Amino acid sequence: MTMLRRRSLLGLAVVVVTVAGCAAGSPPPAATDAGPARTAPAASVVEPAWQVGDRWVYQWTSGQETGTKTLEVVDVRDLNNVRYYVVRLDDAEHYYTHALHWAAAVREGKVEARMVPPQPWFVWPLVPGARWNHQGRFEQRDGVVTHDDRFTVIGSEPVEVPAGRYETIKLVRETDRRDGDEYWYAPAVRWYARWHGRRGDSQFEERLREYRPAPRPR
Repeated sequence: MTMLRRRSLLGLAVVVVTVAGCAAGSPPPAATDAGPARTAPAASVVEPAWQVGDRWVYQWTSGQETGTKTLEVVDVRDLNNVRYYVVRLDDAEHYYTHALHWAAAVREGKVEARMVPPQPWFVWPLVPGARWNHQGRFEQRDGVVTHDDRFTVIGSEPVEVPAGRYETIKLVRETDRRDGDEYWYAPAVRWYARWHGRRGDSQFEERLREYRPAPRPR
């Protein structure tokens, strides 16, 4: 599996076939969205609401390679009493919990990869200085990787990307392996505006090129 393909499965993002312990066609794992204890700050970023039709286009670079990727919310589904956003990326559907925790990637009706429990890239509200841990299993056809990740909300930071200038809040994911992520969540686009990651000796970056929200009720 190429680094770019693996990054897409882990996406954020971001950043995602039957595997051990995951039968073909089985639903994503149940969500556990409990977050860390914290005190309320003067300002914080609350959980966004996605809608079918929300669409993001990102420019990506990885070494000498460049390209674009398009993600679109195509459905909202209830499985095992858990509501998921379904996001289309190429010919795969990625499942996110209501709190935007990544759960699984499904292709042609079969689970290709999943995280058990879903990976909490965000824990709401996003509060500068907040920290949380995630211990889970990333399962796919060619093996299982155990995750013990540490997330930290760094704080507010303006970001300039092809889509424009956004006020963001920066988050960091650290691991005991040779990988990690920095990503900048932009409330104005309900997702990240920039994502920089490392996988071993390889690095990649995604920058928002276009955001097209679905019409909201007035």
